[in-house]
Parts: sequence; C-alpha cells; structure tokens
Amino acid sequence: MNNIEIALAVVGCFQTLAVAFIGAFFARSSAAQKRSIEKAETRAILRSEESKLSMKLMSACVNLGVATARAMKEGKVNGKIDSSLINAELADGEYHDLIKAIAAKEISLL
Repeated sequence: MNNIEIALAVVGCFQTLAVAFIGAFFARSSAAQKRSIEKAETRAILRSEESKLSMKLMSACVNLGVATARAMKEGKVNGKIDSSLINAELADGEYHDLIKAIAAKEISLL
C-alpha cells in the first residue's frame, strides 16, 4: 500500500464516522421532536376538555343567577332554582374531578 491508498482509506473512515454521527444526531433530534409533538397534543386535549367544562360551569352559574334573580323579583321560589342549582353542582363536580385527575397524573410523572 502506498501513501495515497492509506490517505484515501483514512479519509473514507472519517467520512463513514461523520455520516454515522450525523445520522445519530438527526435520529435523536427526530425522537425529541416526536416527543415534543406528543406532549403538545396531550396539552391541547387537556385544554380543550378544561375549556368545555369551564364553559359548562359558567353557563350553570349564569342560569343559577338568572333563576335566583327571577325568584327574588317575583318573591317566590320556582322550579328553575332547583334545577339550576343541581346543574351548577354537577358542573362544579365535573370540573373538580378533571383538576384532580390532571393533578394525579402530574404527580405520578414526578
């Protein structure tokens, strides 16, 4: 083997190492990107669920307030207050259940 062949063999080895290093870097980067996308999707689902329950809770509270105002204005309790109160309590319970589930999940990740 002469010097040129040795030099070409060394360059070939360096090229192979460089390609392997770059491939490993991109594979790691791709896996990290995939994890990041999965986390973002999970957060979006949780935000959506929280938003739905929050709107349900606000609607129940408004309905309860309206029913209470009507009852006070008319000077008598009507069936609307009872159903509005039940709906508000159910919405509040669902919202707190979601918060507890999220907290439990976060604690389990520690």
